[in-house]
Amino acid sequence: TARALSVTATGVNKVYDGLTGATATLSDNRVTGDVLSLGGSASYLDKNVGVAKTVNVSGITLTGTDAGNYSFNTTAATSADISARALSVTAAGVNKVYDGLTSASVNLGDDRVTGDVLSLGGSASYLDKNVGVAKTVNVSGIMLTGADAGNYSFNTTAATSADITARALSVTAAGVNKV
Repeated sequence: TARALSVTATGVNKVYDGLTGATATLSDNRVTGDVLSLGGSASYLDKNVGVAKTVNVSGITLTGTDAGNYSFNTTAATSADISARALSVTAAGVNKVYDGLTSASVNLGDDRVTGDVLSLGGSASYLDKNVGVAKTVNVSGIMLTGADAGNYSFNTTAATSADITARALSVTAAGVNKV
């Protein structure tokens, strides 16, 4: 009669990629020397970052010269970690007209996984208030919010440049009567 083969799985950790697909290493208790190959597909219950997350392996197959000598389980469970993906937050400076302030505007961008819901925020400022070309703009306190924010680690500062152009000064004159 067929020998009962116990197929077990060991989860392989991954970095967040926005997908539930997992990798598991399959092993068994075959008779030494038998020629067998194991296959199957593995997936996490959800795509989010976590430690010791459940990984289900399904559709386990057994092939090879000695496969017909065994009965085997077609599913297995294990666990693995999904660690946070490093998100690179960048800034692009927005030029402004001189207003006597060092506050600046920037457009923040990133390299998120397509389809993830994220919002970026932070504060930006020039080093000084004066007119100039390609002036340094520092962005600090970068924040990440949204449904998928917990799946990322990210930089909290960035630097870029932008221009401060001269403000048009309107000079007016008022006549003064005289004797």
